[in-house]
Amino acid sequence: MRYSACKRPLLWAVGAAILVAAPAAAQEEPTQPIPTQRFKLDRRDGCFRYIGNAVEFVGRFKAGSYIGVSMITIGGDGMPTPPADEDRTPAMDLPAWSSASPHSWFGPTTSSRDYAITFAPRAFWGSSAIVTICGRQSPPEN
Repeated sequence: MRYSACKRPLLWAVGAAILVAAPAAAQEEPTQPIPTQRFKLDRRDGCFRYIGNAVEFVGRFKAGSYIGVSMITIGGDGMPTPPADEDRTPAMDLPAWSSASPHSWFGPTTSSRDYAITFAPRAFWGSSAIVTICGRQSPPEN
């Protein structure tokens, strides 16, 4: 089969594109699963406490609930990070609620369902932390 002179550059371009794309595809990192922890609030005090490296927490809250969240990163030396030096902040698909509490508060929840709480920045995934999540039916004091 003969190719005309004008088709040869096109074949070279297609071949070069395939060669360039193949190594790029081989270098893509597989997506890592998000370390997730399901939780239930303790019936006695309405809180859940966790020490570990999960970065997403999923729990069920009733409609009208307010959710308080705190996270303290455990440093490489095994000691908790001072609160003023904490880089991670909680995030939810609910409005933030201002409070004098050391917790970050969100709410009120719009319906009774599972809600996810995550922490940013993602660069800290894999480092351990002490997490406290509390729920209540009345707004926290300002």
